[in-house]
Amino acid sequence: MPRAFLQVVSCILLFFCVHSFAASHVLAPITPPKFDEQKALLGKELFFDTELSPSGTLSCEKCHNLYWNLSGTSKKNVKISVGSQVSPPTALNSALNFIFFKNGEIKDLEEQVKRSLTGENQLGSEPKFLTRKVNQNPVYKQKFLEIYGEDATFENITDALVNFEKALVTPNAKFDKFIEGDANALNEDEKHGFELFKKIGCINCHSGVNLGANLYYELKFDSGEGSQAGRYKVPSLRNIEKTAPYLYSGEIADLKEAIKFVAKKRINYNLSDEQTQALYKFLLTLSGEKPEILK
Repeated sequence: MPRAFLQVVSCILLFFCVHSFAASHVLAPITPPKFDEQKALLGKELFFDTELSPSGTLSCEKCHNLYWNLSGTSKKNVKISVGSQVSPPTALNSALNFIFFKNGEIKDLEEQVKRSLTGENQLGSEPKFLTRKVNQNPVYKQKFLEIYGEDATFENITDALVNFEKALVTPNAKFDKFIEGDANALNEDEKHGFELFKKIGCINCHSGVNLGANLYYELKFDSGEGSQAGRYKVPSLRNIEKTAPYLYSGEIADLKEAIKFVAKKRINYNLSDEQTQALYKFLLTLSGEKPEILK
C-alpha cells in the first residue's frame, strides 16, 4: 500500500480521534428549548391518556412517570418480550437529545414520538386508531380545531407531544450554575466529585448538556442477573438520584451500587468507598427544577 495513502489515512483517523475526544468533554447548562404553550398543554393531556392505547390501560405516563419523585421514568422495569425487560429512559430533558432509543437509531424528536406511539414495545397504537380515538373525544376535537385549525391527525398529535416534551426540561441545577461561572454553587465535596468524574474518565461518555444520552457504546458483560450485550445509548445523568432503577434492564436500585458497578465494568476502575461517596455527591448536583408545565 503506498506510503502517501497510509499517511493520509493516519491523518484522517487522528483528526476524528482528536475531534471526538474534544467533543466528549463539552459540558453545557440546560437552555430550555422554545415551544408553543397551548400545544404543549394539549400534548400533556395526550401523554396521560390511557384511552389512546389499544388496551385502554397504557399511556406514555405509565412508563415515563412525571409526578412520582419527578423521575420521568418508571419505578419498575417494563417487560418488552419474553425474558427481556428494560428500565425506561427518563422523559425529562429528552428534547435536548439528538439520538433516541437504546441503540440510537432515531435521530429526530418527532420520529421518536412517532415510534413511541406506534412501536410494539411502546404504546402500540396504529396512526388510524390513534386519530380516530382522539377525534371521537369532543374535548380533544374542539382543542385541535382551536389550536391547529383542523381535526386531529397523526402529524398534529405528534406535534402536540413534541411540544410537551420540549416543556419537560429541568434547568438551574447546582451544576448548571457552577459551569456558568458561579464557583460557589458547588461545595468542596461536590467539586472533588466532579474532578474525580473527569479524572477517571466518566466524562468521556457522560458529556454534553445531558451528561450522556447522545453517545452509544458496545456493551458486553454479565451483571450477575444475566448476560447483556449489544449497542446501547449512554444514559443521561440528569436527575439521576430520582431515576432508579439503573442500567438498561434496571437490575440495580441503589445509586451508589450503580456507581461502583459501572466504574468497574465500563472503565475497569475499582472505586473506594470515599471515591464512591464523592461521585455520589457530585451526581446529586445534577437535579434541576421541576418543569413549569408540571406545577
